Amino acid sequence: MQTFSVGDMAQSLILSRQGANLKSAMQTLSTEATTGLVSDQTARLKGNYVPIAGIESSLTQLAAYGSVTSETQVITSVMQVALGTISDQSSTLGAAMLAGASSNSTTVVDSLGADAAHKLETVMSALNTRFGDRSVFSGVKSDQSAVTNADNLLTALQGAITASGAISSSEVETAVNTWFDDPNGYAAQVYSGGDPLAPVAIGPGQTAQVDVTAKDPAIISTLKGLALGALLSRGVLQGSDASRADLAKRSGQALSGSQTILAELGARLGTTEATIQNAATRNDAEKSALETARLNLMSVDPYETASKFQETQGQLQTLYTLTARASRLSLVSFL
Repeated sequence: MQTFSVGDMAQSLILSRQGANLKSAMQTLSTEATTGLVSDQTARLKGNYVPIAGIESSLTQLAAYGSVTSETQVITSVMQVALGTISDQSSTLGAAMLAGASSNSTTVVDSLGADAAHKLETVMSALNTRFGDRSVFSGVKSDQSAVTNADNLLTALQGAITASGAISSSEVETAVNTWFDDPNGYAAQVYSGGDPLAPVAIGPGQTAQVDVTAKDPAIISTLKGLALGALLSRGVLQGSDASRADLAKRSGQALSGSQTILAELGARLGTTEATIQNAATRNDAEKSALETARLNLMSVDPYETASKFQETQGQLQTLYTLTARASRLSLVSFL
């Protein structure tokens, strides 16, 4: 009977190769046990990457929606805070103007004029509120401040009043309203922003638009009332206490009337906030579902993986034992 034997060098190479294979298998199993994902995706998917590619594409799109909704939610929240400041300042002054005008006190009217000028500065500062490097009430020109400042506004109004020849409180109010409504007035000389922002995608087939700027009618209406009162601090209608008191009254009436449309603006912005929040919630739910589907496609059974790891580890230890015994063999042992 013919027998075949393996030389020492060949045997050493065979044991070395087997050891390398077992080590590689242990490394793969260790990685799978740690990550919970299969190492050989091609084998698992049988070469069909269409399902996993579709999931990854959808997750990438949802991540983009997530960035948009997160940023837009912060912007609308910042705008609501600013609108709250504007409403508080104007409502407080409106009530004070109506009460002070009825007192027929020159000192009170002068004090209200100074207070109106201060509150106008506060409101215009609120309109220049920024989120990061963006001016939130500037529309598409978010890199620029929404408005200039109260001093520029009042100086422009004084020029318009002088040009109109207004000598009574009603004529002053008409001149102020005309200047604000004129495209060459407030929109050109004080507002430095741009058109409202375009709608943005916040979910599959869904958009939202934050179109509030410092040119919104509600804001302009509030600024008109504040400006009427602040002009008292500039000496408008000086010499006629009755006319100045009546101008204070008109300022209070304008501010009281602006509260309704200012509240409507806040409600409209709140509706947009709710729309964005709902979209973000749906996107998060869809993201979770997709991640679960991806995990089901690529995950491994942790118990099975651990069992295979222990089995492979035992085989490697056995191989080491056999290798060690083979290395101690010598001719002397058989003599």
